[in-house]
Amino acid sequence: MSAPRIEEIRFRRPTTGPNAEKPKDVEPKKDEFGSLAPTGFKRRHQGLLQDQVGRNKPGPFVPTLSYAFRLLLLVRTVAAMYAVISDCDEVFNFFEPLHYFQYNSGFQTWELSPQFAIRSWAYVLLHWPLAHVIPKILGVGKRPAFFALRISLGAICSFCEAKFFRTVVETINERVGRYLLFGFMLSAGMWTASVAFLPSSFCMYTSMLAASFWFHPATSTPTGTRRAYFATFAFAVGAIVGWPFSAALAIPFVFEQLFLTGGEIILPAQKSAWTTKRWETMGKAIGLAAGIAIPISMIDSWAYGRSTFPTLNIITYNLFSGNGPELYGTSPVSYYFANLFLNFNFLLPLALISMPALAITYKFDFRRLGKTQMRPKQGETSPYTLLIIRLSPFYLWVLILSAQAHKEERFMFPAYPFLLFNAAVSIFLIRGWIESYYIHVTNSPYNASGSSIFSTFTLITVLIPGIISFFRVGGSIYFYHAPFDLVHHFQYQSIPAYLTKLGYEPIPPPENFKPYGGEIPKPQWDLTPLKENAENGNPLVLCYGSEWYRFPSSYLIPEGVQIKFIKSEFDGMLPRPWEPSNSTNSIWPRKETRVVRPGRFNGENKPSAEPGAYAGASECTYIVSLSLPSTTHTTLEPNWAEKPEWEEEYCRGFLDAANTKWWARLFWLPGGLLESGRVWGDYCLLKRKGE
Repeated sequence: MSAPRIEEIRFRRPTTGPNAEKPKDVEPKKDEFGSLAPTGFKRRHQGLLQDQVGRNKPGPFVPTLSYAFRLLLLVRTVAAMYAVISDCDEVFNFFEPLHYFQYNSGFQTWELSPQFAIRSWAYVLLHWPLAHVIPKILGVGKRPAFFALRISLGAICSFCEAKFFRTVVETINERVGRYLLFGFMLSAGMWTASVAFLPSSFCMYTSMLAASFWFHPATSTPTGTRRAYFATFAFAVGAIVGWPFSAALAIPFVFEQLFLTGGEIILPAQKSAWTTKRWETMGKAIGLAAGIAIPISMIDSWAYGRSTFPTLNIITYNLFSGNGPELYGTSPVSYYFANLFLNFNFLLPLALISMPALAITYKFDFRRLGKTQMRPKQGETSPYTLLIIRLSPFYLWVLILSAQAHKEERFMFPAYPFLLFNAAVSIFLIRGWIESYYIHVTNSPYNASGSSIFSTFTLITVLIPGIISFFRVGGSIYFYHAPFDLVHHFQYQSIPAYLTKLGYEPIPPPENFKPYGGEIPKPQWDLTPLKENAENGNPLVLCYGSEWYRFPSSYLIPEGVQIKFIKSEFDGMLPRPWEPSNSTNSIWPRKETRVVRPGRFNGENKPSAEPGAYAGASECTYIVSLSLPSTTHTTLEPNWAEKPEWEEEYCRGFLDAANTKWWARLFWLPGGLLESGRVWGDYCLLKRKGE
């Protein structure tokens, strides 16, 4: 200790040279998911894109994996509760077989008939715990099971999105990751795809997981080897369990793994050994990932009662059969571009120009590319090339699908994350052009680092598409939610009234029940009489005519209610009710999945030759009817509301898209704006008089 009143001088050790003080190693903090937490200081980013303005300032705020997951989960949960089902395939090929397995009733399509075996029971049953276990624990019924499944899908998608977002932050650039996260949260396309019970949505999840491994540097280290195995496995799961054509998204990854050095510097003398090792690693990864086909084929063979592999069957049908998907409609090349613009608006052109924008940056602002400001060394892959490879899946997917005659919105789902990634890269590159031009004009990098022009540009570029998507989502709910509203009314208003007329009363709450906050509970109804009446030949029958393809699934119809279809002008093949299974086999309780019924289904989309496909109107207790001003009523599709034996019980507005002005059917705006251009029809639940 120094003596009092004596000054002490301390000399700092040199920061350069052989005697320089070494900085202390600080272990970076991680969140509960293992993702690096944001730090308060600016460091040289190790991604493929570099900030050139404000490099010495603290980096932008970037949410952790946990934080991003929770933000996304909030949005996805809302989507699970309110998003409409826009594709009848989701209902009849996935919700209905799952409902049949769970409740022994529902509808079967030709794709699920054993002689075709186009749809995978393994994929369907993968979702069974989500629709069964959670509602079983909570003690709730079919309707909550439907929403429990959708919320679970939203949670899975949220994690995959958050994982992909954090990978982009760490391997590309923090700002690109931020733009991507905003795209996930605010785009109308992700709103729909995230909670859809479809193989294409499943492939979207697995593609994001695959990319979260793929985007990391490819090296010969154990970390680089794990990258190859994990990315290959994720792509393979999507293709084998979900939709085989999604394997096309893996082509750029495989090319990079086999031919590009990625994060390594390989001299010419090392190239032969390096190539051999890379090919061996890729071969092992593909071999191990392909092994998942064995249990999938076993499950489907078990379900269909014969040796089969739906993944191969769907390829054969689409590419080599004499029928093919063109039976279900064809669309022009412009279809996907128009559809993607509706779902992503201005983010679509940004995604499409990402490669040209990268070429411009490479020509005029090369320092923005790569981990260093120098050009790549001999044997090192250019960051420009690596980024092109990562931008290519979206282009490849659009090119392949646009060449197909049969087009559907859901086919684009697997590429949605890559569209948003490409758009995020374009926003970053364009921001870089503005920065460079500002510095060129002002000749002051210092002023550029303090300017808000660049952040304002990116905020507007991200926020405007998000606002447009918000009103697009609002429009889909406002215009087309009536089928969900109708079945909700049917369960909670029509059935209680029907049971009351039969002399039944609701179940009162327990005598010792104390309402929380003074709230009186809604009466609970025992629906057992519906089953008993059906068994005694007096069923409650809900019929769909021309609206069969908007049926929102048997999960939303109480047990004991029979659903039947009335003959309409539709001349294709309708789904048919599953035959109830009386199997006592506890391992596979639905033996009807193995039964071939001649004449019931065909591969030509022709009406069923087996009788009993349709019900007569006289069998119906209730009919779902849509009356639009543009509808031309016929004998098979009359205006049921004008029939003397029917009366309207509940109606909701439904947009008449054919008569509505194009600009009025794109979005919903508050305050009745654009309403003057809309024409509405009535989506009604009709009740037989006297019932």
